[in-house]
Amino acid sequence: MPIVACPVCGEDDDLSGGRDGEVITIICGVCDAVWERDTVPTCRLCGSTDLQGVLTSTLPEHGRGDQWAPSGIRVTYFCWGCTGHDVTSSDPKPPPNPPPGAHEDLRTLRQRGT
Repeated sequence: MPIVACPVCGEDDDLSGGRDGEVITIICGVCDAVWERDTVPTCRLCGSTDLQGVLTSTLPEHGRGDQWAPSGIRVTYFCWGCTGHDVTSSDPKPPPNPPPGAHEDLRTLRQRGT
């Protein structure tokens, strides 16, 4: 599933555009449709915008000695609406999976403001 696709013809490769402040305008090279891309992350499971970004490491690599080091960091989103995680990816994980970040209760952390 592509991250961005033309809402008119479905094209996901021949797209161009630019950013003006918080607005991203996209132009389809196939059908010349123009639209604004929503910059607010939305849960692909329930449509909620009440998401929390959690930094996760990707592809651990062997570091010095017996230590492992992440080769990169990416943000995965936990949804407070349906409690799903990685909800902005093309393969969201529905509940009852545990919240990302190995925390037992992210709601407690959220209430404390961390």
